[in-house]
This record gives sequence, structure tokens and C-alpha cells, in this order.
Amino acid sequence: MSLKQRNPKTKKLLSLSLSEVKIRLSSADRAFLRDLSRLQILSDKIANENHYQHLKGGGSRALGRLEKAGIIEKKKCFIPGQGINGLYQFAHEKLALAWGGRLPEIGAKRNELHELITSELFFKTGQPEDFRLANRMTEAEITAFGGHRPDAVFTDTETGEAVAVEADSGHYSQQQIRTKLSKWQGRKQVWGQPRSVSAHVPKLPEITVYVMG
Repeated sequence: MSLKQRNPKTKKLLSLSLSEVKIRLSSADRAFLRDLSRLQILSDKIANENHYQHLKGGGSRALGRLEKAGIIEKKKCFIPGQGINGLYQFAHEKLALAWGGRLPEIGAKRNELHELITSELFFKTGQPEDFRLANRMTEAEITAFGGHRPDAVFTDTETGEAVAVEADSGHYSQQQIRTKLSKWQGRKQVWGQPRSVSAHVPKLPEITVYVMG
């Protein structure tokens, strides 16, 4: 199942914006906003490495323009190994929907670091065309994953197999990790963890673990 993304005209975006600032979107801006619609949250580091790497100063000025135009909202988060990092999401729900996206659901069970690790795994896995967050999985897909949906899923182009993508912000216990592994046994899995964790994901042939930071 491919992700349906939109590419709204600048005029529509400005009509939805809460700012009076006018802006002309570059191709890099649109690439950033398309990925934001897919992933719901992106960081300075991700933007600098994947969208604005051609600019001498990275994406700071471009992202500042998008923020002033009321298209995105910036927050700050401490990321182990990286320090304080700027995080971006759409300024409000209607703008996210205009791109076919949503706002991140940050709460007691899903913090900014967890969501950011999920976003980074999209780039670590080569930006799969059908990479989708858990809230875009179908009921059939959830059932196929033992009723225990991962944070994201994509299709391995070589095997056609659905791959589980899971982010651990460092708080999973060994038992929580074992439970997820048992639900997805026999499936390819991609995990992301910071350097400092409560428990490590075991090294198994079907599991790839990226250490973030």
C-alpha cells in the first residue's frame, strides 16, 4: 500500500497559514514538507543532511522562512549524542492535512525522541516509497503483525516482505523487547535505539539495529 501524498499550491498554503508573511517554496522546501507529511516530525539534523545539504549554511534560513510564514512550528528537544536539536511539525492540523499528513501524537507513551528516531529510520532504510507510520497501517496489516503494530512499516523491494520498523527511545525493558520480537517472529525488523538504553535489542539474522546519536 503506497502512501498518498499531496503537493498543494503555495496560494492554498498561505490561505491556511496563520501568518501574513508571503513565501515562495523551493523544490527543497517541498521535499522537506512532503517528508514532514509522511513522518509528522523532522529535526534540524535530518533537514540539513537530506533536504538542504546543498546550501552552505544548511537549512536554518529556509526553515526559518517556513516558520515565519506559519507553515511549520519549531520545538526544541534534547537528543542524546546530539544535544539540543530543533524539531519541526506542521503549524496546525489543516496545513498537515493539505499535504496528506497529520500532526504527531506526543504524550506519555510517545515522546519527541521516540518519534524522531522513527523518522530517522526512514532515511536509514533508504527512504522506502511505501514507508508508513503505524497510524496508516490497515487492519489486515495489523493482523499480519500479530495484532501488535510496529511504529512503521515498509516493503522490502527484493522479497516483497513487510518489514517492521520500531523505535526505542531507551526506555524499553528486556521483557517489552521480547514481547515485540515474539509477535514479529520470522519477519524482518529494523530497530533504532540511542546509545544509552535500559535493554539492548538482540543481534539476530532478521533484525537490523541502528544506534542513534
